[in-house]
Amino acid sequence: MPASSEKDILSLFRHLSGNPDEAALWQLHTHYFHRLYAYILSIVQQKEAAEEITNDIFVDIWQKRHLLADVKKPEMYLFICAKNKALRHLKKKSPIFESLDKAPELACILEKDPYEILISSEMLKCINDAISSLPPKCRMVFRLVKENNLRYSEVAELLEIAEKTVENQMAIALKKLSASILFKLV
Repeated sequence: MPASSEKDILSLFRHLSGNPDEAALWQLHTHYFHRLYAYILSIVQQKEAAEEITNDIFVDIWQKRHLLADVKKPEMYLFICAKNKALRHLKKKSPIFESLDKAPELACILEKDPYEILISSEMLKCINDAISSLPPKCRMVFRLVKENNLRYSEVAELLEIAEKTVENQMAIALKKLSASILFKLV
């Protein structure tokens, strides 16, 4: 079963809680690794550390899989684990800053038909440049909402900010993105 919907992920958590099924863990890893990695990288600003922390999350899940049956929101659980591990990492070490602009795997990827290929690469570069130009907190909120499909309330809980702040940051992001993209198209 491809783990794609929230219901599928919840089933996968329930299954893992009662079974030492490595294939199920791998399925979870495949579905969430890049999303968690991107989120952690935005916090720790170091690729190697982000990769290690992300993999540690899945090791922890495997070791504590018996506790997964009690998790009601598996996606939020994973992002909160990611945030907590990233913050613990920052407390242990002083961060070495690395630009997110050098992380091509974080680029927005769009599916396109053959006709759109002619113009989409320029548009995609324009969109990714516009996203990269957002202030860091605004960019993080935008990515969590638009790329990770989290609700405003979930982002607010995850980042420990007010839901109204998430709304404001999204409004700022969308305004800046549309202005930037329209400017480049004109």
